Amino acid sequence: MRVFVFVLMVTASSACRYYCIDHLEREYCCDGGKDYNEPAEHDGVCPEVRGTCPRISNPPDVCPHDGACSPNSKCCYDICLEHHTCKPATLPVFTIAPPITPPTVKPPIIIANYARNKANQGK
Repeated sequence: MRVFVFVLMVTASSACRYYCIDHLEREYCCDGGKDYNEPAEHDGVCPEVRGTCPRISNPPDVCPHDGACSPNSKCCYDICLEHHTCKPATLPVFTIAPPITPPTVKPPIIIANYARNKANQGK
């Protein structure tokens, strides 16, 4: 007779200080195990998601928020690395429409005045 014993190891989830949201709106621990600056939100937006994943030998560090990045970077989810990492922030592009000017409207011609002016011009 054989007896099998299975042991399930569970890690404490309280060790994670920061949680982030991935591209599928799932929450995951994005702590990275470092001491970070205070949470902050930097200007700009995350760059567009890449269409292809380049080969990299030294992947960038995990970041939990913009405060862990340089001032001109944002903490953005990277679909290739499958975690948030610091990326150069891009400024949002706004299209400014030219001001709308109302059309010029000529005053209405009053026929009686028109006829009188014509009659006075002939004198």
